[in-house]
Amino acid sequence: MHAALQAALEEARPLIADRGWLQPAEATVDAAGRLLELVQKMPRPPAVQVEPDGTISFEWEAADHGWLTLTVDDQGQLTHSAVLGDDEFTQAESFGDTLPDWAGTLLQRLLGAGH
Repeated sequence: MHAALQAALEEARPLIADRGWLQPAEATVDAAGRLLELVQKMPRPPAVQVEPDGTISFEWEAADHGWLTLTVDDQGQLTHSAVLGDDEFTQAESFGDTLPDWAGTLLQRLLGAGH
């Protein structure tokens, strides 16, 4: 398991136990691992976080240029929310073994803007 994903799961453990957060399903953890493999060659790694609803999110920031969050779930969906300059985006796409086109485009735009 990728170290960033393992750290996020460990960090969420007390929140799951004490605050009622949902434990990410095995399918969610698998999807998170696939996403990390797909983005590992990007210039900057994402911040990885378990969310209260059991999804796992990945966030990139590019200072004043904006941010992008990709979130995976156990239903095979990749949801992305982004603010790039003056543009805002939100969309959900099916997620398998490749990064969906729109998510990839947003990630490239964000990382290109931050350099």
